Amino acid sequence: MNRRSAIAAWVARYQLALLLALALALRLLLWYQPLHQLANDEIEYVSVARDLLGGRGWQFYDHYHWLRAPLYPLFLAASLWLAGGDLHRAALPNIVLSVATVYLSYWLALTLVGRRAALLAALCTTLLWTFVTFASLYMSETLFTFLFTGALGCLVRAAALTSSTRVLPPRHQETKPWSLGALVVKLSAYFSHGVRGRGGGCCAGGWRWALGAGILFGLATLTRSITLLFLPISALWLLAMLYGRTRRMRYAVICAVLFGLAALGTIAPWTIRNERAYGHLIPVETGLSYNLWAFNEPREDSNTIFQTLEQIRNPADRSAYATAKGLARLREDPAILLRKLWPNWIYLWRVKPIEDRFILESYYADVGLPIFGAALIFDDSLYLLIALAAIAGLVLCGRNRPINSPPRHQDTKAWRLGVLVVKPSIGAKWLVLAWLLYVIATVLLTHGEARYRHFLFPVLIPYAAWALAETRRQGDTETRRVFCLRVSLSRCLIVFLWALLLWPALTFYPWTWAAQNLARGAYVLAGDSAWTVGARAQALNAYERAITAQKTPDGWLRLGDAARALGDQPRALSAYRAANRLTPSYIAASARLGDLLRAIGDEAGARDAFIGQYADAQRVVDLSWRELRPPPTAQLDVGDGLDFGYVGGVYPAEEQQGATARWTSGQGWLRLRGDAGPQLVRLRLAAPRPDSAAVPVQVCAARRCWSLVVGPRWRSYSLEFGGVGDDPLLVEIRSPTFAAPDGRQLGVLIDNATVTTLRR
Repeated sequence: MNRRSAIAAWVARYQLALLLALALALRLLLWYQPLHQLANDEIEYVSVARDLLGGRGWQFYDHYHWLRAPLYPLFLAASLWLAGGDLHRAALPNIVLSVATVYLSYWLALTLVGRRAALLAALCTTLLWTFVTFASLYMSETLFTFLFTGALGCLVRAAALTSSTRVLPPRHQETKPWSLGALVVKLSAYFSHGVRGRGGGCCAGGWRWALGAGILFGLATLTRSITLLFLPISALWLLAMLYGRTRRMRYAVICAVLFGLAALGTIAPWTIRNERAYGHLIPVETGLSYNLWAFNEPREDSNTIFQTLEQIRNPADRSAYATAKGLARLREDPAILLRKLWPNWIYLWRVKPIEDRFILESYYADVGLPIFGAALIFDDSLYLLIALAAIAGLVLCGRNRPINSPPRHQDTKAWRLGVLVVKPSIGAKWLVLAWLLYVIATVLLTHGEARYRHFLFPVLIPYAAWALAETRRQGDTETRRVFCLRVSLSRCLIVFLWALLLWPALTFYPWTWAAQNLARGAYVLAGDSAWTVGARAQALNAYERAITAQKTPDGWLRLGDAARALGDQPRALSAYRAANRLTPSYIAASARLGDLLRAIGDEAGARDAFIGQYADAQRVVDLSWRELRPPPTAQLDVGDGLDFGYVGGVYPAEEQQGATARWTSGQGWLRLRGDAGPQLVRLRLAAPRPDSAAVPVQVCAARRCWSLVVGPRWRSYSLEFGGVGDDPLLVEIRSPTFAAPDGRQLGVLIDNATVTTLRR
């Protein structure tokens, strides 16, 4: 075997492991950026998680307009605890769940449609940009997808394992009856026989899968309550499947009841907690009552609805009030339900450029061409491919009989359950169709959003993978003949469903937005390349063309940075002002403007620019330290409004003991002027702790560290460091921290710093 064949064999052997590694790499690539700006439901989830972590319980919902399902806030609180309160690192457990979902997608597809399609399903789950981006967002969709995919896989496995399942291995594997493996198999067979003897035919392991499915369905419901009403449908499906395949009513009823009890038992503690806390029954959450009022053409505007509901402190009373208002509106005009069907259908399938579509530090920032192009390919295009292929797969896939199902000629009897006739040949595909119809109907009758496609992807991807795998099969002429025949017989249904989906997806696609971003990104890429090779005139021209293609604040900032680097300060100032006028609350624009005004001596204008409009002072500090490179200074007044870019790892300025200063977060940085000779650094520090104890502090710079003991009152410390040449002198101040009442971790206070070159 040559080297190429060996590599191909190794790749074939470890395909799934390679897909999992690729999934992890893609998700970490997006995560490994500055913390993105919170948007949509993230603000709510993070606030609740911080309350839980701080011991304040669920107080957030005493004044919010609905009560959420509890599991994701609890999961996020645990993630924050593991990350030491760092919100950025708290996304890592979510990323792990997203990667694990790739494996669960493979496992579910393997159970439903076979190995060839299972690997393709794992690839789709790996590359689908919706899953990649949501892995770094503080939203419940990733946790729900993980739990629901696992629950569905367990449910299908529970229906597939029957009393006819072979427990003992083939004869050629029983060469060592005394081995540990053989002993385990025999014990399993004995246990299974005992269970069948006592329980009327319960299968080897089937009840365990039913139990696991119930627990996972319950956890998924505690994440998003959409699965609550689907539980009885799932239990009936399991009952019909097991009875149809085993003709043992007792066994089928036991497994179905076990599934239902496990699900309800998982949900029950939260329901009991709600009844005790609010005095009324709230099974999971109250979002449906809010949707019933807010999305049925209410007489009131959204702000009035929010204010009205937030004045009702009890979530149960709030839910009852919203439900009454919504039902009253529907009784007044029942046609509302019909009028909202088509708009909600459009909202479900259209592509909408929402704020958190890209993981950006600010949603005013431009998206780079590589990321934007990847999103168009692996989000918009791949989503449509999955949806269209899944329709074909669901219509054409004949492999809907579960594992170990009886031969077709035995599949002749039917069992009547009330007025419902359930044939034994019913398969997992019908459970999938029931879920799709249930979710789509729920969305159409309540409220439609594009991100609700998350609920559909776990079941669409396996059948999409099957359809795509079937079209690529080579050599099996009989399979191709049957497949083509089925396509011809089912063409009308497939084409109709395709048209129903493609109409909103293509008609309402933001074509202008996509074209502008592609053109702008191409010009920016060309400008950056020209600037790198020293073609400054061509770079400026490309940046100007990018602004012409799409006027964005980052376009003006890029042009201003280039002009400033060439020494054209008036042109740079004009560009920075244009960016600031375009988006006054964009911190990157106001910080760049403040930095240039400070450099040309306009201190008052610089202070106003750094303050910005509705800007988060902490984000101004962090971004300025990371992005700005002001000329190193020998004297720094920390907290005077002109220190942005000179200080890092610190909190917003405040008055302390008669001075304007900044707290460090335990590791603060100062950017001072360096020189080739020895440097004498003077720092004015204080550490006013609640216990008034002195704090050990370590100050490091130029590969040398000094240990200090800082007390609660202001004191100046003089420290000598070696020379650093023309580079700035980066001074690091390390100290232990304590928790402030507002949740900040505070180290020491810095008032000012000076540096003097020593002449020996």
